[in-house]
Amino acid sequence: MVKATSQSRLGALTLGMLLLGGCASNTPYPDNMAAGVRQHLEKLQQPTGQQAAPKAWLASFNDHQLNQWVQQALSGNFSLQESRARMIAAREQATIAGAPRWPTLDLNAGRQRSKSVNGNLNNTSNSYTDSNSIDVSLAWELDLWGKLSDNNQAAEYRLQAQQAQFEAARLSLTGEVARAWFLLLANLQLSGVLNERVDNLQANLNIISNGYRQGINSALDVHLASSDLASEQNNRSAQKNVSQAAVRGLQFLLGQYPSGRLKDLLKADRPDVKHTLPPLPKLEQALPAGISARVVSQRFDVQASFLELQASDRDLAVAHKARFPSFTLTGRVGDSSGELKDLLDQGNLAWNLLGNLTQPLFAGGRLKASEAKSRAELRQKEQQYLSALYTAFDEIESGLGNEVALRDQYQHLASARTHAQAAEQFAFERYRQGLQDYTSVLEAQRRAFSAQNSLISIQNELLQNRVALYLALGGEAHATPLNAPATAVQR
Repeated sequence: MVKATSQSRLGALTLGMLLLGGCASNTPYPDNMAAGVRQHLEKLQQPTGQQAAPKAWLASFNDHQLNQWVQQALSGNFSLQESRARMIAAREQATIAGAPRWPTLDLNAGRQRSKSVNGNLNNTSNSYTDSNSIDVSLAWELDLWGKLSDNNQAAEYRLQAQQAQFEAARLSLTGEVARAWFLLLANLQLSGVLNERVDNLQANLNIISNGYRQGINSALDVHLASSDLASEQNNRSAQKNVSQAAVRGLQFLLGQYPSGRLKDLLKADRPDVKHTLPPLPKLEQALPAGISARVVSQRFDVQASFLELQASDRDLAVAHKARFPSFTLTGRVGDSSGELKDLLDQGNLAWNLLGNLTQPLFAGGRLKASEAKSRAELRQKEQQYLSALYTAFDEIESGLGNEVALRDQYQHLASARTHAQAAEQFAFERYRQGLQDYTSVLEAQRRAFSAQNSLISIQNELLQNRVALYLALGGEAHATPLNAPATAVQR
């Protein structure tokens, strides 16, 4: 009777704790996002402005060599492979986080031999006793409040965030390779201009020196021409070093040894590779009309930030529910025998089943602090998401504004180069005719060279800005992915 009474009290206590936990679970845990995030999420649904990011923008540059560089970088870049490894680790972590939702089953088997000594000092004998055991144990925590599900969902969100970050890394790497290639082409083109200018100055010096020997030109003109030639030869040497740095930058992105030698980059002398910048692709007419928040939200880095926000929201739910009771079922089936053949004899099998209820009562403030910490981390993720969202808008607006300004500069510099080249030829002809001094020729040459350099630099800036704009819009670089996308990773 006493035993029955104890069991009844235990059952009543258990039921009371379950009801108490059930009441507590009906209290909404603080998973509400900041009002600013809610407003921006509602804004993302507004069907205004451009609704789709540009697709397959890499092909718009019509550069076969660039496509090859991108393919090589996607397979050989070290940072991208690191991002892929982080994604795989997140996938395994999601599996680990989901494991507690399932029962655990363990098999234990053992064999033990003990020795005993019988008799006295004059007459002893040894006896051995064998003991064999085997048992199967099961443990399962019931997910009464959804704590285990929330923890698993947080890991799934982080896996999706890592997948989005991997896609963002692939897209960013494509843009980096394109910009590094355009920078290299611009430097090679500048080197070509310097080589041409040095050749022209050498030819001018030869003409002036001949005129000086004939008594037509003065020694001052010879010294000025020689000084100008030496100065440009120095600039050519400096430009060679800059070009080597550009080669190293591209080699590093491709996963090659950064030797800085163009032959190593191209694997051989490639006369078929044009060392000139490609023309600027036409910008879609719809882009300057305005970009909606929906397009920005499709950027992989923005998606990753929002998924991290959702994961933190689930973390807060887990921290809150950690204060609720937990119920675990444990069971065991096993047998022990001195003979192996007698193991698992149905007559000797023993089993037990036990339910354990645990209610945290005092933990030195750890559970409360853990929940407060998760709430603060959620607010942190909210601000990070808003920062990512506004950064994306800022990058788009900056890219569009730079596009207009750089186009105007390019048109003005193209006109300046045409007039400067004409002035250079006219000034030198007048000098040869004795109608103008050589200082005017030097000034005309300086202006022509400066205009040509500036035009190449602006053309490079236009291409650099265009790539940055495509990246800001979050458009896919290829019509079809060159490598398997992150979403193809199987669970």
